[in-house]
Amino acid sequence: MSVIPFVVAVEPSDLKALNEVVKAGLKAEQDWLTQAREDEGLRFLRGKAQSEARSRVRAKFAAMRAKGKLAGTRDLVVARAVRAELKKQAMDGPYESLPSEDARMPGRRVGTGPSHYDRFGDEKTKLTSRMAVRLPADLGEQLVRATYWTSAPAVKALWEWQARWGDGPMVIFREAERSGAVTLLDVWCAAMASRPDADSILEKAKLQAQIVTTGDIFRVAVKRATR
Repeated sequence: MSVIPFVVAVEPSDLKALNEVVKAGLKAEQDWLTQAREDEGLRFLRGKAQSEARSRVRAKFAAMRAKGKLAGTRDLVVARAVRAELKKQAMDGPYESLPSEDARMPGRRVGTGPSHYDRFGDEKTKLTSRMAVRLPADLGEQLVRATYWTSAPAVKALWEWQARWGDGPMVIFREAERSGAVTLLDVWCAAMASRPDADSILEKAKLQAQIVTTGDIFRVAVKRATR
């Protein structure tokens, strides 16, 4: 089966809770397999009869996983929760493919501001753990397309906001500090930078809140899986 890999920033406590769910799911799978083999009488069979019995157990096991009744891996647990979250947010319908120029560019797009991502490290993020997970290709593609097109109107509006107001004095200072030193030119640029009014700042915050990333869906899905 074709899969798409993701690496997601999550809270350590959520990753720990997820690992416990996966551990319990693995035990449930092992218990099920033990019982299924016992029901087939595998230890008493030999040759073709044993091979056919093993095939029946494998088929039943695959069916149980497909129905979501067994899930002993992180990929299975998270995939089930991602599907449920996309359905809950009405993001499980058809979407067009991403524009080729955006499909080739990894990472976050404009607008994933403080509510999603601390660009300058002003606040210590809680998302200090990394979760590697693989989704079935159809689900992974659905997740990418759904988040892209759901966020597209807000992303467009945020580009327009950025063009109107620019980076602002605080961003100019921070970028200068990251480069190593604040020069007189940086001070002058900061002083001359456009300063958005209160309504414009509120408008930007509202637009940022409309951005949905793949990471957002994964993090909600992890919490769903560990409830």
